[in-house]
Amino acid sequence: MTKHVDDVRSAVAALHVDRSSGQPARHQPITLLWAMGRAAAGQARLLPWKNARPDLKRLLKEYGRPGSDPAPQYPFVALRNSGLWQLDGVAGDVPVARGSKLLPWLNAQNPRGGLEGWVYDLLVDDPEARRVVIEDLVARFFEGAAPDGLLRDTLLLGPVFDGFGPVPGVAVGTVFANRAELHRAQVHRPLQGGICGTRENGAESIVVSGGYEDDEDHGDTIIYTGQGGRDERTGQQVSDQQLTLGNAALVTSRTAGRPVRVIRGTNGDQQYSPESGYRYDGLYLVDDYWSERGQSGHLVWRYRLVRLPDEPLRPVAPAPALPVPAGQETLTRVESSILRILRSSAVANYVKRAHNFSCQVCSIRLETPTGAYAEAAHIRGLGRPHNGPDIASNVLCLCPNHHKLFDFGMLTIADDLAITDRSTGQVIGRLREVPAHQVERRFLAYHREHHAQV
Repeated sequence: MTKHVDDVRSAVAALHVDRSSGQPARHQPITLLWAMGRAAAGQARLLPWKNARPDLKRLLKEYGRPGSDPAPQYPFVALRNSGLWQLDGVAGDVPVARGSKLLPWLNAQNPRGGLEGWVYDLLVDDPEARRVVIEDLVARFFEGAAPDGLLRDTLLLGPVFDGFGPVPGVAVGTVFANRAELHRAQVHRPLQGGICGTRENGAESIVVSGGYEDDEDHGDTIIYTGQGGRDERTGQQVSDQQLTLGNAALVTSRTAGRPVRVIRGTNGDQQYSPESGYRYDGLYLVDDYWSERGQSGHLVWRYRLVRLPDEPLRPVAPAPALPVPAGQETLTRVESSILRILRSSAVANYVKRAHNFSCQVCSIRLETPTGAYAEAAHIRGLGRPHNGPDIASNVLCLCPNHHKLFDFGMLTIADDLAITDRSTGQVIGRLREVPAHQVERRFLAYHREHHAQV
């Protein structure tokens, strides 16, 4: 049986919460809103407990029922009985949610938690369903007091910022006193880690603050060391790094051409570091990556990041002139795709998932070290002079070759989905559609008419 928004609403209405104080406890609704915000922003569905705990604890402390204990371990486990929540990676029996054994068990097992797959997909793909469920949660648990601060904090009020590219309202050069301020401004969300991102979507941001002995900061170019393998007490590299977590996220950013926000802290290179706090220094591209033996003798992952053109650099002291980094022609080519990815990544991700990351023209599915890779191509371009909409029916899932050919008008698609190679005039096949993703013929017609004039 196909589940839909009414099933989510029924589960929300059935949530069992403590009302002993006369007011409903908010642990579970706040946790659900946090997870819904992640869905709206296209972030990973499941998150390890240790990664989720800081966010949830802060939200519960700021927006929970006055006087209640901000204990995120309770909703993280209790919600699995709601039909809305999945707890993944569990070995053995799960302790009672309110029991004293729960927190040590979570810390030891570090399971992943988040919305059930069908709930996540529904809330990603259907903004109206998301709106209705939010209204149900607010009406039942906040009793008319609209929690605008909470909804903004969980990315559910106002324009959705998907975490990538420039942060709305934050100028390059803005200084933040500490990691908590970086988190609240959405410039760098983790309160401890140096890399924010996932293998699936890429890296949102990194902090350059002298944490690794192999780091090099040259202003326009940064040689950044990946995460992992350090002793938390001494800071020494004691084991090899793995191509997982944030390290894998930076590789995905390289393959997808996604820019990464760079934040510099006070402990980095004096020439480019702020005198205090953390400074947002704009967008950089991951130009290359490799592994090598670091100064410690252990394997580390290294990434070369190059500042995007027109991104201002704010060194503390005058910087020596640097030669233009090799590969500038490649950066220029990638820049056109940067304009695309600063749009809605939720739409692009939906189209790619609908086609299992397989090209709609040739059906090729590319595999990279961090998973499948495909590109989202708008049929009627965004911005001037095309002014096309950023909706799924105006997007194709293509391999890089057919994306470029389509953008240059060397492939055109008829209303019957016949694909013509304009270099030969031959029909080379039919565009593949799936029930979850249909393209609008008016956008195909616009693309044909536009390129017929070229």
